Amino acid sequence: MKSFIYPSRIKDSNLGDVLINALLIREISKFGKVFIDGKVPSLYDLVTLNNPFAKNIVIVEGIKAFEGKPVLRWLNLASVIGKVDFVFDPPGAYFEGKDAAKAKFKFYKYFLRAVVLKTAKIGVLRWGVSLGPYSDGGYADQRKLSNVYTDIAVRDSNNYDHLKEKGFNNLSLIDDLAFLYDIGDFQAVIDRVELDYKGDNYVVVSIRGDIEGKELNKAYLDQIAVNLMRMFADTIVKNEEIVLAYQVVEDLESLQYLKDILERNNYKCKLLDKQLSFAQAIGLYAGARFLYTNRLHVALLSILNNTVPIILTDLKLHHKLVNVFKDLDLEALLIDTKPDTEIKFSIDAEHSYLEKFIHFKKQKAKTITDHFGRLFLN
Repeated sequence: MKSFIYPSRIKDSNLGDVLINALLIREISKFGKVFIDGKVPSLYDLVTLNNPFAKNIVIVEGIKAFEGKPVLRWLNLASVIGKVDFVFDPPGAYFEGKDAAKAKFKFYKYFLRAVVLKTAKIGVLRWGVSLGPYSDGGYADQRKLSNVYTDIAVRDSNNYDHLKEKGFNNLSLIDDLAFLYDIGDFQAVIDRVELDYKGDNYVVVSIRGDIEGKELNKAYLDQIAVNLMRMFADTIVKNEEIVLAYQVVEDLESLQYLKDILERNNYKCKLLDKQLSFAQAIGLYAGARFLYTNRLHVALLSILNNTVPIILTDLKLHHKLVNVFKDLDLEALLIDTKPDTEIKFSIDAEHSYLEKFIHFKKQKAKTITDHFGRLFLN
């Protein structure tokens, strides 16, 4: 049996973050105790629901004001630090962004923490992540970080190869943690949730305002709108409704912007102006004929519930999403923002994609659980 600290940074405002963190915690609870920094209600419900190892998940209680705070949380977690074998960083995307000073501070925070933990013979893990883009100096810092981490498992082969070329150590390749999802684990909560939308004949649009960050990039959205309407011409059938929905709070503004464009071009739309819960998202995505998005975990949750997602984004810049879809051999579902881009997706191929999803979902989950077993069962 192993023991873990999971110092969560999960926010209810991003359902994708809640999903992959919940799935990771559920999985590691099979191998031993998981100590969590404070209680995020939406996360706790998902990690314990129908989980035979729920008794292994322990909420560390301390000073309430310190919960979730990057440094102060460790004053609460100090009571269990001597009992654990590993500390996890949360999964997701790690990149430099526009604030180099902030990125440097984060590097020192993670580096110093890892050095202290390694000295105490506690391993540090960062699994199900994308690293970059960084400046040359940023990559040099992250390379140093890889030297003191036990394992950094990235989620696409392009990112893995790129980091290997830059001399990163303790690097692994696994699939996105979303593939740990099994609808049977969550069926009880899905069945008791009422959807805001009750139509039978619809497609879903869920678009963020830019490739990264929270700002509304109107030029980017204008380009998406052009090809979205091109796709509608080929994929929308008679009496089919366009439902705009979001699982990340910040996406409401971008959907309002797109709704205005679509309605000016005579498309009838319904905007669900409340953030989807986990169960609502599953119900909505599973009932849609297609889903149009530029968010990775909207797309993967769609796949996991047997609906074909069509991706609209800048294929040169949106590395994280594009690379994952290339690894899945789903390049035909990627639609560039260029006005003259070739659209390879055919509506007639829907059933072949659904068959492909069924084939690789279990395979992907197994590659992840095998990776866990190699480290935690030794």
